[in-house]
Amino acid sequence: MKFKLAIIFIIIFFTKNSLSQVLPETTLQGSLIVGQLSQGDQITLNGNKLKLSKNKYFVFAVGRDELGPLNIAIFENKKLLSLNQIKIITREYDIQKINGLPEKMVTPDEEILKKIIADNKIISKAKLLDLDNVFFKKKFLIPTNGVISGVFGSQRILNEKPKSPHRGLDIAAPKGELVYATNDGIITLAEDNLYYTGGTIIIDHGHGVKSIYAHLSAVDVVNQQRIKKGEMIGKVGSTGRSTGPHLHWGVMWFNEYVDPQLLISQ
Repeated sequence: MKFKLAIIFIIIFFTKNSLSQVLPETTLQGSLIVGQLSQGDQITLNGNKLKLSKNKYFVFAVGRDELGPLNIAIFENKKLLSLNQIKIITREYDIQKINGLPEKMVTPDEEILKKIIADNKIISKAKLLDLDNVFFKKKFLIPTNGVISGVFGSQRILNEKPKSPHRGLDIAAPKGELVYATNDGIITLAEDNLYYTGGTIIIDHGHGVKSIYAHLSAVDVVNQQRIKKGEMIGKVGSTGRSTGPHLHWGVMWFNEYVDPQLLISQ
């Protein structure tokens, strides 16, 4: 199923005599919502404050399984200016079966589990960063050339064992194919050998938005490096838990993953 929805960019504005707002009435599960206030000094999502930049940009994610509705409130000097709801369009997700994986990749032993836990701590630290940059408001681009072989949200069944849903987009490509930054940002993770994701890069785009690139055969950036959209960062590989050369590309808002295809669709 093809979706025409990309990043939803909303500008909330006010007139002298009335409160006039441009907000989507509905949005898909897996969307990234980007907006800008022209008035007001605080915005909340379901009662939780969203970060505002100095130019009043904000962003939030709609999770894979979010049912909504989403309640958006705008305040100024603690006074409520507006309250709106966004309804969620639910999606049907594919079921993806992958067999023939080494059993240790599906059910790791105790020694491997220790490495997985250590790797997860490294990734979690990068995911929870909340930098002030607003690179997320720019259009995203697809990070490599290839064929889409795995989509967001699909249920993974590995060696007949149900696993967590797929959190990104898989792009099958030859080993060594160049990988590019999908948007401007700061490198906050550059690792050669994580257990599941192998060569892995995370780019921080600000306000909790990150992109992750996994299974790389080469990691050509370093932590804290400033990167520009379209700049080469690594090469496609088959490292970590992988059955063949491909790039796993994910986009997240803190711990909530969104559908990368929605960010690049026309």
